[in-house]
Amino acid sequence: MKDYRLLMCIVKRDQYESYLNMLKSIGIEAQFASLCHGTASKSVLDYLGIEKTEKVLLQAFVPSSYIKKILRRLVDMMGIEVPGNGIAMSIPVGSVGGQSSFNYLTKGQQEPNETTSDEVKKMNDIMYSLIVAITAKGNTDTVMDAARSAGARGGTVINARGTAPGTKAKFFGLSISNEKEIVYILTLKSDKDKIMHAIMEKAGMHTDAQTVLFSLPVDSMVGLRSLAPENEDE
Repeated sequence: MKDYRLLMCIVKRDQYESYLNMLKSIGIEAQFASLCHGTASKSVLDYLGIEKTEKVLLQAFVPSSYIKKILRRLVDMMGIEVPGNGIAMSIPVGSVGGQSSFNYLTKGQQEPNETTSDEVKKMNDIMYSLIVAITAKGNTDTVMDAARSAGARGGTVINARGTAPGTKAKFFGLSISNEKEIVYILTLKSDKDKIMHAIMEKAGMHTDAQTVLFSLPVDSMVGLRSLAPENEDE
């Protein structure tokens, strides 16, 4: 399989169709969208005099050779780097389950050229991480308070549901609620461990939040300049 990335864009709901059309214009047809929202507390929103904005998480499977072009268009054409407009990132894909799945995920895409060695970032060179925290419904604030105490800037939440039979699942004798919230937290790789440790300590499986979490490598990012190192190339 050629080198591919999962492109994730978190944008305002009223703008997501423009993002869909932009991706289609460069041949990315297979896209997946989910409603989500930010993690700013009500007190902060009230202080700023703004309302919570519904967002869309847009995901697409794209060749790594497309990533620079897509991110540049997101900046130049969509204005994603304007504060509040959104964020986009790319995550390396390890494998795909069969040719049929691959054909579905790459529907409409032209066959990319082989990725040259200098386009592939080594894991040691990756600067960002996406922390994924799956927590019992109603505990997002607990997770984010813990994450912020360790330096996290913010997150994005999607409602979800576990698939275990019955109303509650059992894990080492604990009753686990099926109603979930998935919290995505983008951070510098250097801050990942302390943020994850804080969440595990204050909102882990031993607490009412019953949070499980993992992280994914993020090799490219636009739209959250507060995370970008000062010496990062434009």
